[in-house]
Amino acid sequence: MSFSRFRPVILLPLVAFVIATAILTGGFILSKHERFERIKRDSPVVGRFGRILQERLDSLESTYRSHLEILCRADLNDRFALRDAMDRVVGVKQLSTLNPAGRVEMHLLASEVGEDEADIPLPVLDSKELPVGRVSHFVIESIESLGGGKDGSSGWLETDENLFFYLNLSERRTVLLLIDRDAVNHSVIDWLESWILEEISRGRKQEGADALVANHKIVASVGDPHGEEADLVLQLGFHFGNWQIRSWDSRRRIIDYDRDILFAAGLLAFLVALAGVIAFLYLNRALRLAERRVSFVNQVSHELKTPLTNILLNADLAIDGADPAGRRRLAMIQEESRRLSRLIDNVLTFAQRDRRHPDVPLSSASLHSLIEEVAAQFRPSLERRGIALSIVGDPSIRARINSDAFLQILGNLLSNIEKYAASGGIARIETEATGTDVLVRVIDAGPGIPRNERERIFLPFHRLGDELTEGASGTGLGLSIARDLAERMGGALHLRSETGASGAVFELRIFRSVDDKVITFPDSRAS
Repeated sequence: MSFSRFRPVILLPLVAFVIATAILTGGFILSKHERFERIKRDSPVVGRFGRILQERLDSLESTYRSHLEILCRADLNDRFALRDAMDRVVGVKQLSTLNPAGRVEMHLLASEVGEDEADIPLPVLDSKELPVGRVSHFVIESIESLGGGKDGSSGWLETDENLFFYLNLSERRTVLLLIDRDAVNHSVIDWLESWILEEISRGRKQEGADALVANHKIVASVGDPHGEEADLVLQLGFHFGNWQIRSWDSRRRIIDYDRDILFAAGLLAFLVALAGVIAFLYLNRALRLAERRVSFVNQVSHELKTPLTNILLNADLAIDGADPAGRRRLAMIQEESRRLSRLIDNVLTFAQRDRRHPDVPLSSASLHSLIEEVAAQFRPSLERRGIALSIVGDPSIRARINSDAFLQILGNLLSNIEKYAASGGIARIETEATGTDVLVRVIDAGPGIPRNERERIFLPFHRLGDELTEGASGTGLGLSIARDLAERMGGALHLRSETGASGAVFELRIFRSVDDKVITFPDSRAS
């Protein structure tokens, strides 16, 4: 028997290595800890930029305030000239004048707003003083909030929605200008844009990011401002927008590994790999030992064939000249020798069943003569056990078989009847030709085979584990070898016992020989 098909056991160390690698990889993944370390930057650089920008913003705001004061001191009686002056100052949407009592004396909208704009808030000291048709208004708390009404005083009135600039005139009037913050803010950004871009990048040597944000929008940036909260925020004072300088320190990625997890994973991976190698060595040694044992059995079986053949020949020669008592003894020798020969044939056949070319050579043969040959060998022993063997079928049937294999199949089936079916008293071999097939049935009237065992009995070394096999010797190879030989000849062997019937019916299906039918031609004489 060749054990080459078991050589995939060499995959054991490879599988163990793959598992060990997976364990080690998993250990690396589990032990890996990733973190980011903040690297502080030189904050004075950012502070310097903030101070310079604040100075620029203060300067622009002061200049813008001067333009607003000039506008407030313009001729308030010439509405056309006054509107032109308003249009020349960025962000002025409305001009209103209040008398000391807080009543609106004059209200003028910029050209871009239009006269019918009702959403522009009108400044009043009392909402009851609101002109007819106006809805939106800005209530001033008191005259004191307008610089106490002192001549020349000016300032800002600011809420979340509106921004007013006021100037108290000597005529006891107060001029209020509604300022569009966004317009002024965009104008300042456009004015400082090139300077901001140059200044924010000046002297930059360290990693990180800086950004100038106005009203939550980035005006200019350097580096990569990420989505996290800034590490440093400088708030700039500016009436026309929320200006901030935001700075982000650089981050350094640091990867650490847990040594305990790495050690445990490495140790486990080593043990798995070692177990795979040890298992491979052990199994390989066991397979080699099994090969040697099988080889030894084959050699011994072959060696036994020669003396066994000589014993049978001499027994056949000696039985003719022996007296009745001697003939009975010689018949026993023949019977036991043939049984031993069948056992040896089964062992050799089982040892060769896994070779690459399991097919056996086939030829046309008469089934009746082969069946009679096997029956002649078993009749004496069957008769001693009280079993009458009969043969039923057409003697002219021929089949395409291997004679040796057929004899071995039939011998194994009759051997089972000899061992297990003695209580039945009868045994029968039937042959039937059906189309292209020939059916050979071996029937007994013994105790039968349980339903749950009807396929398992064809497994190698399988024997029924109950009273059916008690006291019977055997290797458990007969039926397995018989089915295997039947399949090698292109046929099949099955158990066909009917439900509720006693005994067993084994049916062998083989191919019918093409020369089974002989055509007889009429006699013709040629002149």
